[in-house]
Amino acid sequence: MVIRISIPDATIETRTVGDDVHIDITPRGGPEGAGNAATQTTPGGLAPMIEAGDLEVGEALYWSRPRLGVRHEAQVLPNGWLSFEGKPYRTPSGAAVAAAGSQADGWTAWRRERDGVIIGSLRKVH
Repeated sequence: MVIRISIPDATIETRTVGDDVHIDITPRGGPEGAGNAATQTTPGGLAPMIEAGDLEVGEALYWSRPRLGVRHEAQVLPNGWLSFEGKPYRTPSGAAVAAAGSQADGWTAWRRERDGVIIGSLRKVH
């Protein structure tokens, strides 16, 4: 049996295994709980690069993983957050963790679509 309960900041899933009850709590919008629009008022990690003109709102970013045959795509949001698969993430690493399903350094993973520049190299300038 699976029971799903939706609350404003997370989804709770309970399931029974034999006589045990397992409860899984997942922040809405990924590991940073970014799905809650109220949390998006905090400037994201890309905000300084937008202000400096190194990134544009709506700009496409990508993370190519040739050994896996995967290419992830994200978009820069006005508040300096990233949108990945329709969910906002405050930092490039948050979006990279969502893409990889494990720890990942988004500053070295994501690149600008227009020229392939790693976004971490833009951060070092500021």
